[in-house]
Amino acid sequence: MCVFLEYDTLARLGISEPQSFIKKRFKADAVEYLSSCCVGRLIRDQIESEVDEVISSKCWSDMMVCLRLL
Repeated sequence: MCVFLEYDTLARLGISEPQSFIKKRFKADAVEYLSSCCVGRLIRDQIESEVDEVISSKCWSDMMVCLRLL
């Protein structure tokens, strides 16, 4: 599943404890909890792939473009 949720956004929607809310809603999914957001396995794998490509080709990448493509 493609999960990318920012805690600030959830707080603006009235969810007082965003991490707890996400853990309840996405129990079965492999979600990684970061300091300002959480990401699902699909996004993490896409970013890792992009970073590997950048390292091997010695070029630049715009990660926001990668996230928008998902």
